[in-house]
Amino acid sequence: MARPDYLICLECESEVEDFIWREGQIRRATCEVCGNSDADAFSLPEEFEQDMDEEIEDEEEDEESEHLDDYDEDDEEEE
Repeated sequence: MARPDYLICLECESEVEDFIWREGQIRRATCEVCGNSDADAFSLPEEFEQDMDEEIEDEEEDEESEHLDDYDEDDEEEE
């Protein structure tokens, strides 16, 4: 895998261009915004976007199920 132009800090979601990339892995990175320097706490941009999309879908599903939970069969009988 080629070296990406930037990474995403998972602590503050900032773009990080100061990192060392070797053999397809993040070897060292430092976020200038929050100071994060844990190599495992950075993501490739495409992976971050995919995770965010999945999170949004999960939130939408949760909202839908909450609305269904609010539905009360007794309300229907009263009408």
